[in-house]
Amino acid sequence: MYAKGVSCNNCHEPHSAELRAEGNTLCTQCHSEAGNPAFPTLLQKPYDEASHHFHAEGSEGAQCKSCHMIERDYMGVDGRRDHSFRIPRPDLSLETGSPNACTDCHADQTAAWAAGAIQGWYPESENRGPHYGQVIAAGRRDPGNTVGQLADLAEYTALPGIVRATALEMLTRTATPELATRLAPMLQDPDPLVRAAAAGLQRGAPDTERPARLAPLLDDPVKTVRIAAAREFLSLRIARMPDRITRNLNRAMQDWQGSLLAKADFPETQIVMAGVGLTTRRMGAALQAFGEAVTLDPQLEQAWVMMIRIHAAMGDAGAARQTADRAIARNPESIELNLMRADLN
Repeated sequence: MYAKGVSCNNCHEPHSAELRAEGNTLCTQCHSEAGNPAFPTLLQKPYDEASHHFHAEGSEGAQCKSCHMIERDYMGVDGRRDHSFRIPRPDLSLETGSPNACTDCHADQTAAWAAGAIQGWYPESENRGPHYGQVIAAGRRDPGNTVGQLADLAEYTALPGIVRATALEMLTRTATPELATRLAPMLQDPDPLVRAAAAGLQRGAPDTERPARLAPLLDDPVKTVRIAAAREFLSLRIARMPDRITRNLNRAMQDWQGSLLAKADFPETQIVMAGVGLTTRRMGAALQAFGEAVTLDPQLEQAWVMMIRIHAAMGDAGAARQTADRAIARNPESIELNLMRADLN
């Protein structure tokens, strides 16, 4: 829907966020026999009747949102409906374990039962068959054996950018020179999500080729892409770069720093900042960031571990012992921290 131009204010008043209509009337302002001239690709046919939803008129099952906007609890207390507006696919649940709208309501039935019901209702449906979710799920289970499928997914331009970017990010774990070369054209993809994800995949490229491939992204019009490229430059060992690229890298690094500072109250952000300090060999900055992380979340054992190791590597055994003592005071059951402290005696 987003790709076809649907925006939030088609359904919500932009200032109050209230719905423009109640119940199925909200959906049938477009999905109906009359259609909506703003969206000419819509099929003009009846949706708000039993021939489409196969439930009793006025029942919960006849509500569009029950099938196309399943609800999940956010943070355990806040019910939120899925705004991806998916077509129910209980057949995919059988393969991937994904939730589906049918067994949300019919909790006493199985996904196989639901898939059979939909097959009976829509025997000639075009909304079945292969789905990108199958490849993503298989990639999470066994990334090593799905490299080709994920690469095909990333190259399939008819898919949403977020799907293609997800495939690229999953491939980063198994990046090779051949894969980095094959998917290098993704660095110029029209979708910024794809360009940003493609930057990470270039970790598999030879060091002699990575800078030339990544340098154009440092001047990308989208900040997310510039930041993705700047992160990759951290691991490169370059004696000297052209002045123009150096200026672009410095600006991109400032973009990244600004984005991190805007989220500095999250311990995860401090971990990232500490990682930057380690990569750039600024141990003082790394220690400060790890220290902020454990102040925000004292149970981050690995942050404590890194501080102890940094102090020890810098030859400050006293600081390493003091840090270990503080860490154990907050995490007394930690085997790793206690073993580290014993080694410092």
